[in-house]
Amino acid sequence: MQGEVRRVNVLVGKKTYSILTRLDEQKFKAVLSIVKEAVESVESSVDQEQRLLLGCLKMAYKIEEVTRKLEEALKERA
Repeated sequence: MQGEVRRVNVLVGKKTYSILTRLDEQKFKAVLSIVKEAVESVESSVDQEQRLLLGCLKMAYKIEEVTRKLEEALKERA
């Protein structure tokens, strides 16, 4: 994540955003794919702000779920 800063335009939901990133192209595409999947899982009739919020909540839920499973697996190994 220590590359040169570059500006990229990304389409998420119904809107294009211009952002700065240090991620290389491959890592950025991987991260963007996760974001798009989360946002696109929300009904397209929902307004953009709500879609983004619901997408964020979905990603946060998945992070919490994976963290819990990893903690359980580590406890089992101890």
